[in-house]
Amino acid sequence: MTERAWRKTRLADALARDDLRQRARQALAAGPLCDACLGRLFAKVDTGLANTDRGRLVREAVAASPSAQACPSAEASLSAPACHVCHNLFDTLDPWAVRAEAALGSLESETFAVASHADPRIVRREQALWDDVGGDLAEPYKQHFNRSLGTRLWQATGREPDLARPEVIVLVDHRTGGVTLRIEPLFLAGRYRKLVRGLPQCRWKAWPTSIQDIVGEPVRRAADGDDTRFHGCGREDTDVRCLGQRPFILEVRRPKRRRLDWAALAAEINATGQVEVDGLAPSARADVARLKGLQPDKSYRAVVELAEDVDDAALGRLADLVGVVRQRTPMRVLKRRPNRLRRRRVRNLEWKRLGPRLVELTVRAQAGTYIKELVSSDGGRTRPSVAEVLGTPAKCVELDVTAIHVAE
Repeated sequence: MTERAWRKTRLADALARDDLRQRARQALAAGPLCDACLGRLFAKVDTGLANTDRGRLVREAVAASPSAQACPSAEASLSAPACHVCHNLFDTLDPWAVRAEAALGSLESETFAVASHADPRIVRREQALWDDVGGDLAEPYKQHFNRSLGTRLWQATGREPDLARPEVIVLVDHRTGGVTLRIEPLFLAGRYRKLVRGLPQCRWKAWPTSIQDIVGEPVRRAADGDDTRFHGCGREDTDVRCLGQRPFILEVRRPKRRRLDWAALAAEINATGQVEVDGLAPSARADVARLKGLQPDKSYRAVVELAEDVDDAALGRLADLVGVVRQRTPMRVLKRRPNRLRRRRVRNLEWKRLGPRLVELTVRAQAGTYIKELVSSDGGRTRPSVAEVLGTPAKCVELDVTAIHVAE
């Protein structure tokens, strides 16, 4: 016995129950039903059968019962009037599939899903039937439609149905007959190095370009997308270079192409001399949240200018900065960030004299540490600070991120 025949036998056995046959008789007496809508009433009785097959079996079981004279037979149903629930919607699946396939056109996608805007008139008729005969075993008409249309599109286009991570969603409107597409973003992961100062990470009206544009525009053009969003594992100030590799994810809105030459795109971006990228690879929406949740330590190179000459013995006191520092939100970002007190840990600090009043610091610190304010004290908003422990005003005149310790 094949699995399909076995499932039909199981359903026939279940339909031997008087309560289920009575439910079927009541449903058929309420008005003409297509096999799909009749089968949907018993969708949870068994699995592995199409609702149309299930509906035929239900109709046969009722016809074979003692009260069969009150119910239409399977043969009579072939000439029955339109289904009073769906108005024969399921007979139009092929035209729907033609419209959906035309909407997909030459769009590149390997996976898809079907979603529907339900016709409220069908929903009301469906609910009325369920209220009369019981809907605890039923499947909503929209769910049956989406699955059936998805099967036809899979057969016609070769795209794989994927409800969890579809690259495109086919949206159908049962009331208007419209078919539209919701193209899911293309996500691209990688790591970047910012080689120049005066370059923000994301678009900012005060600056003519950004890392988002330098990295994103070649990818957007290649993907024929509408726009981009840039997600970084933290960010550096506009005047700070990032010589360590910072992880990022680029999101391309409504891409029409997804099979891109990542090596060629990396070469195009790197040729700018402003930003270098490495490790470009496809990513996913869920990876954005994981990226944002990372809190890696960072290492910095800071050139510090002192207001007064300081001897080496005094510079030795910089070791006192290793440990916990208390930082209130810096004045320079207070307009766009809440005024909070943060405690951050400086893991390591080494210094090298560059001149009488010029010192180079190498610092490793916990994520979220404001290094410029660790130098200047920001009017006492950061304590301790370089300025405080040396007893003289100090200013960070040059700052580079040298490493982002994600893998540790």
